[in-house]
Amino acid sequence: MPLPHHPPARRLLRATTILFAVALLHLLAGIWSARQTGRAADPSASEAITVSLEPAPPPSPKPVPKASPKPPPKPHPKPPAPRPPPAPPAAPAAPAAEAPPLITGGQGNWQTAAGNGDEGGNAPADVVAPPMPASEPAPAPHPPAHAADAPPSVTLKYNVQGLRDGQKVYGSSKIAWRNQDGRYRIDGNASVLFFTLLQFSSDGVLDDSGVSPTLYSEKRFRKTATDTRFEHERNTITFSASDNRYPRPGDAQDRASFIWQLATIGRGNPAAFFTGADFTMLVAGVRDAEPWRIIVSGEDEIDADGGAISAWHLVRMPQPGSYDQKIDIWLAPGRQWYPLKIRYTEDNGDYLEMSISSLTPA
Repeated sequence: MPLPHHPPARRLLRATTILFAVALLHLLAGIWSARQTGRAADPSASEAITVSLEPAPPPSPKPVPKASPKPPPKPHPKPPAPRPPPAPPAAPAAPAAEAPPLITGGQGNWQTAAGNGDEGGNAPADVVAPPMPASEPAPAPHPPAHAADAPPSVTLKYNVQGLRDGQKVYGSSKIAWRNQDGRYRIDGNASVLFFTLLQFSSDGVLDDSGVSPTLYSEKRFRKTATDTRFEHERNTITFSASDNRYPRPGDAQDRASFIWQLATIGRGNPAAFFTGADFTMLVAGVRDAEPWRIIVSGEDEIDADGGAISAWHLVRMPQPGSYDQKIDIWLAPGRQWYPLKIRYTEDNGDYLEMSISSLTPA
């Protein structure tokens, strides 16, 4: 096939155009390459960064450790105060079954707890008071020791009235007190209608401590008789109704003799009795023994012999939680300190009151 025929002028124009386009492309490529190379070599061409050089700061000085303050000089110890002279040895503790008696026995000496109305005198040397807390004031001086002075023999008869199971009851009672040749005996009973509610007796000696029982017997209505023995040689208290055994202090009493011990104290030293006076003694019953606290409530007027007689009113309060009786006693100094009135009150409110109807010296 024959080639097409182009005129020379047209061929020259086409060749010139092609050369110009190629040259232009090379120029453009060179410019673009130069720009990229320049940017890479000189970053400041697109963004100017100003950097200032300053001298480095001098190194900071190391902290100097502070010296720890010296402790203040210790004060010189004061010379110890002179020690007080040693206290005399304490009295031996009472057995666990007893409270320390405030009426001491064995030597005829006694003391009362602190109370108002105490009239002078000092406690004897062999009487040791129970320790008291330092915060409590010292007790008032105790009255002087008494000489045992038991009341003379007498038979006392009483009118009885009481309350049993909500019913009023009436009856009679008798207490015979015998004081002879350094010994004593008490026999008593209480009856309502034709029934003897209680029979009791107490035997013993009268010594320097006053009334000192050896045997106490008791028989209640519809119950077996019991014996309580005070063994002086062994200094023990034993019971027929139980296996209990207690040490016997010199002033131990039974439920009949304690009233006559109080009368003996009053006769020996009337100053011992004042409102608030407080006596404690170990009292044995039919099965056991316990400290009885007896407080002088005050002085009352009671009816006796058809007139009013002054008598000290004493109260025995049972220990908290006990079902024992409260006992009120009225001792008349004008009648040899005999018990002219006695009242027994049960914890349920029942009571038995004995008021003197006749007094016969024996």
